[in-house]
Amino acid sequence: MHKKIPIVVLIGGGSKLPAIIKTSKKPNSLFKISLVVSHKKQSPGIGLALQNKIPAVFFNLPDFRKRFFEGSEKARSSYSKTLGWFISQEEYAPKLLVFVGWDLIMDDNFFDFFKSRIGNGYAAINLHPALMPQGKEKEKIKLQDGSKIPVIKGEQQVVLETVLREKHTYFGPSVHFMNPKNFDTGKVIIRQSIKVGNSKTVTALRKKLMPIEDKILITAINQVVKDL
Repeated sequence: MHKKIPIVVLIGGGSKLPAIIKTSKKPNSLFKISLVVSHKKQSPGIGLALQNKIPAVFFNLPDFRKRFFEGSEKARSSYSKTLGWFISQEEYAPKLLVFVGWDLIMDDNFFDFFKSRIGNGYAAINLHPALMPQGKEKEKIKLQDGSKIPVIKGEQQVVLETVLREKHTYFGPSVHFMNPKNFDTGKVIIRQSIKVGNSKTVTALRKKLMPIEDKILITAINQVVKDL
């Protein structure tokens, strides 16, 4: 049996975790999950990881700030460094970090533990709920129908509301390497556009988006770990 590449998955609620766990458990999977981390106070994903005998922890910034810094904003850089150190320990030793629903901005204090020759210099990828620039594209993305849309940043709810408000004809997720100096940027590994069609609500768009996110996320993880 081949040796699986260890990855660490950083989550919010953990909606993408079932697909990653399912793939990782296949005998021919290229990767295994050595740790799951959530920054939330509560996360279904932590429970799911533990049920599947995967180490999992909460690492909540407000709690960290309160316990060690008496509420001071200086806690953020220490939080980043402490979490980076913890994840990088030999027990977990990830070759790749996978961010899915992790909406905290992490700085160099974190990413410096995971420098790599791949991507934008760090072994870290992120699932973004909007189409990101690829190739020669910069601030505008060309859609299949020839129209162009601006890059949409932010969380899923904001992205989908923007798609409806601005009457885009296509939308879709991207998986990209992370660039700690500029959030929601980095070399795109894969993206997939989805026709808006008759979808008139965020709920309808989300129903189309979620399975595509699962699909391209697994594809991206496999593609990256092959190159490690």
